[in-house]
Amino acid sequence: MKIGDNIREIREVEKNFKRSYVAERLNMSTRAYANIENNRTDLSMKKLEQIAEIFECSPQYILTYKSSKKEFYNYFHNYPENKGVNIMHQNIETSVGSMLSNKEKIYELQRQLLESEQKRIALLEALLKKNNIDF
Repeated sequence: MKIGDNIREIREVEKNFKRSYVAERLNMSTRAYANIENNRTDLSMKKLEQIAEIFECSPQYILTYKSSKKEFYNYFHNYPENKGVNIMHQNIETSVGSMLSNKEKIYELQRQLLESEQKRIALLEALLKKNNIDF
């Protein structure tokens, strides 16, 4: 697992931030920040927390980003029991314990998504207020 890869993907795909924007928020040069994303610089926990704050997520989300994303994708697109069957009917053959743990993972992902969207809405509302735009 390479944390820099996770940071880059979250920045580009989820947040659509420029490297220079994140670097500026971290009070560092764009080149120094690029070294973090390119896994050339060891990342301190403090710096990881700062990046997580900018991305409005938890450090754990950054650390487990690709594995969580892979599990989510595999569950819906390539789960072994799927066998090309409608997703509504997959998992019928799996054990109840396995189904519960998968449901818990989905609920956790849904909770994280909802939390992320609530933070995004709050940020947008603050920006609208700051610019005296009624909503």
